[in-house]
Amino acid sequence: MRSGFSTRVWLVVFALAAAVVSRPAAADDRQACLEGSKAASAETIAACTRAIQSGDYNDQNLANLYHARGYSWSWTSFSDRDDRALADFTAAIRANPKSGGSLLNRSHIYNQRRDYDRAIADVNQAFEAGLSDYGKRVGYGERGHAYHGKGDNDRAIADFTASIQLNANDSFAIMARGSAYFAKGDYDRAIADYNRVIALDPEYAREYSARSGRAIAYLLKGNFRRAFADVDQGQALSWLATIVFLAALVWLCCRGGARAFGWRSGRTIIEMCEQQLVDLRHTNAALEKIAAAIEKRSSG
Repeated sequence: MRSGFSTRVWLVVFALAAAVVSRPAAADDRQACLEGSKAASAETIAACTRAIQSGDYNDQNLANLYHARGYSWSWTSFSDRDDRALADFTAAIRANPKSGGSLLNRSHIYNQRRDYDRAIADVNQAFEAGLSDYGKRVGYGERGHAYHGKGDNDRAIADFTASIQLNANDSFAIMARGSAYFAKGDYDRAIADYNRVIALDPEYAREYSARSGRAIAYLLKGNFRRAFADVDQGQALSWLATIVFLAALVWLCCRGGARAFGWRSGRTIIEMCEQQLVDLRHTNAALEKIAAAIEKRSSG
């Protein structure tokens, strides 16, 4: 009888000792998880996983662990790292629906997948939860990108403008707003934003082709001199070759007859071709200016 009682006492003692040891271990894992680095991504993810599985954390503390592990997947080379990150950010939001950082990171993944409605919904939820100025800039950028992807350029411009108001030197937001203006056909405002990016951050402008965007905007405005000032001779010749190819294709379409291409009825397609040729006649002056610009640039 005494032996059985002693055994139970020792089991309780061992259980208490294990609990005392496990809690500091879980605390260490939490710290290693939240203070992880790209250089130690595997160790960071392992520490986050142990802390999550310890059962010692809930609500915001648990959300922080999931968020840290979700972000850490971007440091790895796993082919499904985005799926793993999405799952962790979703778990963080489930633990605390006001996890603004996880909402913004998840919206970024949705944007990458062109799931723009979900991206917008996450940003809206993040704004409702409350964001720092930096978080607001990220939110405006992600939501603006989603609106631009949906073709709602007015709302995209409004969001990019709000981001710029928080940081006048935000090259991403200025470049993105320029692209939205371009998509609207507002080439003057697009050029103004491209100019601003080029002056503000030449390296960023070069990486994201601000000069090419400005050149196309000038070209569409009919300002060929400024357009070709922004491109090299190779790009100019490429543009000209494309225009000539399209012109030749339309000419063959009309001269060869629609049936040779297996398209619609002969009368319908020929009428379409003739209309295209009429349109092309209006571009003759433009082609001449392009050729002159190329010749002048190569000789200079």
